[in-house]
Amino acid sequence: MALALLSSPLAFHAPAFAPAFSQPTVNMKFKEGDVGVTPPLGVWDPLGLIEKRDMRRYEIMEIKHGRAAMLGFLHIILIHAGVRFPGYLSPSEGLKFADMPTGCFASLEAVPTAGWLAIMLTTCMTETGASASTACDTHA
Repeated sequence: MALALLSSPLAFHAPAFAPAFSQPTVNMKFKEGDVGVTPPLGVWDPLGLIEKRDMRRYEIMEIKHGRAAMLGFLHIILIHAGVRFPGYLSPSEGLKFADMPTGCFASLEAVPTAGWLAIMLTTCMTETGASASTACDTHA
């Protein structure tokens, strides 16, 4: 609505007096058929962030986070179906996998603090690539 009110006075001016609206020209490395390029629009990047950052890294991160989300969804489905690992989740506290509740929030509260610390350490190592660099060093 506000845009229509702002442009309505310009509708009564001659084209020579109307301000020229120009799209910024961006030299992109994308071509038709690339992932994320839509045929009528091309690459939508209104802030121009593609030129400033390594997009391949963001593509890899998006794939990794998508896989983690799929594993999380599969976990919820399997937990509600009654699938449990054999053995102990926390041997020191006597907590078995079979004793975990099925509700999302109840199961989050049942995990001991040491378990959350191990999850966070694994997540941080995966995000920073620390586990990948040590695996590559052992094979060299």
